[in-house]
Amino acid sequence: MFRLAPIVQRIALAGLLSVPVFAAQGSGGPLGLFTQAADVGHPAIAGSTTFDAARREYRMTGAGANIWAKDDQFQFAWREVTGDFTMTATLHFLGEGNEHRKAGIMVRQSLDHDAAYGDVVLHGVGMPSLQWRARQGENTNTFDLPVEQPGTFTLKMVRTGVKTYLYVGREGAPVTRIVNTEVSLQGPVLVGLFVCAHDPTKSETVIFSNVTFQPGTAGAAE
Repeated sequence: MFRLAPIVQRIALAGLLSVPVFAAQGSGGPLGLFTQAADVGHPAIAGSTTFDAARREYRMTGAGANIWAKDDQFQFAWREVTGDFTMTATLHFLGEGNEHRKAGIMVRQSLDHDAAYGDVVLHGVGMPSLQWRARQGENTNTFDLPVEQPGTFTLKMVRTGVKTYLYVGREGAPVTRIVNTEVSLQGPVLVGLFVCAHDPTKSETVIFSNVTFQPGTAGAAE
């Protein structure tokens, strides 16, 4: 069973420049459920996102110093949504890498490097977390769960009003609701998948499968 660890706040520095954006059309487009993919925060190494329609899998590669403090760098594939939603994804990293590399599901106010956001995230060492930045330009906050062994995890994010919920399952086990926080995002938001290498000199690759998106909050209290 997962238990909550203390909230930790840290600070990191990074930069911001524009990067190319790749577009798709609807759920049947080249990015599956998502409409666009791009690097956020100008990582030194460009990332990429591809969708295998036959396997229904997303392969994401991204660099970036971190998603933390007041500055984020990562590869992001997203769709714009309004209101509540539920999103689920199963994921695993490829190969050895930084124990703090990150991948998961994110809801974000904008593509600004210091935008308000919430994410349900898996670290390379096998530690799930709920992270968020309540307002643009503020520090990131986190609930870190106990470290598990690296492997295949299922993450589920439920957004209902200002609340964002983290659900976690491991190696095919049903997801369990762990914790929630509050982030007040306004109007349309960006929702999708992400990966960050936690090392500006390297890229990391993650495979996402069984990705689902559902408007509304059915099952949020389960």
